[in-house]
Amino acid sequence: MIVPRKMISTMLASIMLFTGLSACSSNTGSNGETGTSAAPQASSPETSAPPADSQPDELKGDLTWFGLASPDTFEEQYGQFLKQKFPKINFTYINQTEEQRLEQLIASGTQIDMYLTSAHDLRVQYMPANMALDLSPLIEKHGVDLSAIEPAYMDAVTVDGKPYLLPVSDNKFVMYYNKDMFDRFGVKYPWDGMTWDDALTLSKQITRNEGGKQYIGLWMSPKHYFRVAQNSAGLVDPETNKATVNNDQWKFIFDNIFYNFTRDPGFQQRANKEWLSHADFNKNFVVGMYIYQSGWMMSADTSLPENWDIAAVPTFKEYPDINTQTYATYAGISATSKQQDLAMEVLKYLISEEYQTLISKRGMITPLLSQAVRDAAFADYPFADSKNIQALYYGTPAKGRVMTQFDELVIEESFDADIVREIAKGKLDVNSALRRAEETANKLIQEQLTKQ
Repeated sequence: MIVPRKMISTMLASIMLFTGLSACSSNTGSNGETGTSAAPQASSPETSAPPADSQPDELKGDLTWFGLASPDTFEEQYGQFLKQKFPKINFTYINQTEEQRLEQLIASGTQIDMYLTSAHDLRVQYMPANMALDLSPLIEKHGVDLSAIEPAYMDAVTVDGKPYLLPVSDNKFVMYYNKDMFDRFGVKYPWDGMTWDDALTLSKQITRNEGGKQYIGLWMSPKHYFRVAQNSAGLVDPETNKATVNNDQWKFIFDNIFYNFTRDPGFQQRANKEWLSHADFNKNFVVGMYIYQSGWMMSADTSLPENWDIAAVPTFKEYPDINTQTYATYAGISATSKQQDLAMEVLKYLISEEYQTLISKRGMITPLLSQAVRDAAFADYPFADSKNIQALYYGTPAKGRVMTQFDELVIEESFDADIVREIAKGKLDVNSALRRAEETANKLIQEQLTKQ
């Protein structure tokens, strides 16, 4: 199963050790803004390119990977396939831990050739460390076809017109629902293409107190949704390092979701007594619809109700057919690697239909546009033919928001731990909540800046 992405907030202390991090990441948005870090080029006098007609089983060399995934996860999702495809390449994987961080490896002179990361960490970790490599020359040299990739994935890692990473897989957001609950209350099942207004109608039909048990129509993990909001609302101004949440974009999200879906007195009573969690959907069975990542499907026997299915995340009528932003895992090549051409051949394989079909069958969501690869999604699972798998690819991914090193402070501390709960409890209106969130976020950001 996919290991959930480690919260960026837990990494902030190590990220802050990079000299001048704030300046380096201040202009790096997901829509191609210019970064202040120099962009190393994909050429080195010490780099030896493989012969043009080399086959994968003929390529030789040593490549060291670095990333947050555990060694077991790396082997399961990448290593075993890479060893089969490139039997003469020796792959070494180093996983980041509290005792083994990127800056420590750099200081020790450890050679890193390739790395697994996110669009966010590209900007706040690898670019400030001068590890990120502009892949443009290698993409052209090795004939990599970027048109095969859903554009939103490349937009998120393109800075100043230069691509620094290639997407390997995604953890899509979907709406899970408990069919037994819908059947019990005689409510129509969710469907792909439904709007948030439609979802609210269904939610109201389910939300009730019956036999002393409070049922809730729809909920989600708020902090996860904040990261992928469908209107691509930003959180912090990269130029000023000031929070930008007391505005119409975030008011739109909070009004339409976190206010509208929490007006029922029973919901508010439950929220005041005990905050909602995953378990209310998949263990206690009191939530009918729950928006979360597709990774749950990879452990469906333990992560989901017995009679489950999925639908696409509801869309806003103001943003028709726009799904959530991507939540992808990317692979990059180190600017310091002396094996950049060899690494590019490996990276090229990771975005090939051959490899993507293998992992699609295992439940890793492909970033490719290939219908054949998409049709293979979850094929290795017994439920593949009985569930609404096509919901994973409904609509178009939203444009990536502009990312900064302080986003997680806003999401975790201002939004998730504070105002979304106060709104749901009926204690705070949206306008007041957003003012408070911005004030809190700015204080937290200033505290972090002072420590740098």
